Formats: sequence, structure tokens, C-alpha cells
Amino acid sequence: MENKENSKGRNNFKFTATENISDLVSKNYVYAAVLHYFGIDFYNHTHQTLAQTCAEKGIDAARLIKQLEETVSKKRNTISSKNQTISHYPVQLVIDYLKHSHRVFMRRSLPYMSKLVCDCDSSDFDTNYKSIIDDLKIAFPLFAEDFIHHIFEEEDSLFDYITLLDNAFYEKIPMTKVFYPMQEHSISRFLRQHQQDDDEMKGIRELTNNYKITTKTPLLIKVLYSELKDFEEELKIHADIENRILLPKALKLELKLKQNITEKSKFN
Repeated sequence: MENKENSKGRNNFKFTATENISDLVSKNYVYAAVLHYFGIDFYNHTHQTLAQTCAEKGIDAARLIKQLEETVSKKRNTISSKNQTISHYPVQLVIDYLKHSHRVFMRRSLPYMSKLVCDCDSSDFDTNYKSIIDDLKIAFPLFAEDFIHHIFEEEDSLFDYITLLDNAFYEKIPMTKVFYPMQEHSISRFLRQHQQDDDEMKGIRELTNNYKITTKTPLLIKVLYSELKDFEEELKIHADIENRILLPKALKLELKLKQNITEKSKFN
């Protein structure tokens, strides 16, 4: 039953503005996020149609429907195709892509999931889900805070160091500016630490029993679990890009610079 329910929220389907909001979200959980970004929290409009809700909030229904369709289309991107494209990027473009992902995580994904957790009233659920939601209300804010701290730390240390290596290699800055940072940092050490810290969502995953969804799971929790699971998949893609693309490129830069410094020192 779990597999059916998890896949149910991901199938494409034809819909109109006369579709009931709860039915719309039940058929594809991703639509809940689109509605949220248009200012519609689906769980407050479950018995209204899309047209009624749009009229009530002054939203262009055609524009919203177009966004719903485009969002589902974007979800078809696979990890392999994304990584294959990015693997050909130069180092600085890879960093720019990862920084953009960080901003999406912090400005859209985390706030949306935080709102879903906050708006889950545990008193509306049975004993099992009540306990999970109560725990999530404590655990998720801590996870979000740690995650944001990790992002800033990564950008301020790893990304800045790699940018320094890249600039020195292409002679945008003097070689002397990278000598001491290379004594302090090591891409190999970054890679080992990064691989150890990759499973940021282990606690959330265990708390939600691997985001288990059944026919008895309330719709709001189905949407929340779907978002958490999708976010974890995005983090895996993100980590894969760092571990398999960015850091190997950076390691080559670091090694070449060390060789250049060694060769130049022979002539001094």
C-alpha cells in the first residue's frame, strides 16, 4: 500500500479550474507547493474548487494552471541528466549552481516545509500521528537551523577556497595569495568530511518511518512527507554534484597548483 500511495501523488492528470482543491492535491502532492506560492494553503480550502479559491483571492486561474503544469514537467528531470550537464561546467559555474540551490533551499523549500509542520495540528490526528507531529515540531526547526549553518559554513570555507584555487590557476590573482590557504586547507580533507556529513535527514527520516504513507494518512501529512522525501532526494543530488563533480575538479586544481609552486621553487 505504501508504494501505491507514494506514487499516487506523482502521476500526471488532466484537471480544470472546477477541480476540488483537496482532490487536486490528492492526485499530485506537488500541486500543494504551487498553490502555496500563489498564496493558497490547500488545507484551508479543501472543499472549494480551484476557480472559487482563485476568485476569492483575486488570482488568475489560467496563470495558476499553467504554473501547475510547468511544475510537474520540471519534475521529470533525472539525477543522471542533471549531473551529466553540470559535469561539463567550469568550476566557478558549478559553484554558482550550488549557491543558487542553497538559496532555493533556504528561501523556498525550508520555509514551506516549516509552515506545513507548524500548521499540522496534532490534535486533529490519531495517537500515532499526534506523536510524530509533536516530535517534528521540535526536530524540524533544529534540523533547519543546523542545515542553514552548514550552508553558510560551506560557502565561507569550501567554496571560497575553491574559488581562490581557480583564480590562482588561471592567473587572476598572484600565486602567492594561494600559498598559505593551501597549507591550511585540503580538498581531500573536505571530501572526507563531506561524505561523512551527507545524511543530514537521517533523524527526520527515522522519525517519520521513512516518510511512510498509507490510505489512512491525513492529506496534510501526505503532502508534508512527500515534500520531506523530495527534499532529501534534492539533497542527494546536491551532495552528488559536490562529491563527484566539484570536489574532483577542485582537487585537480589544487594538485596542479602545488606542482607549479614546487617547480617554481626550484628556480629560486
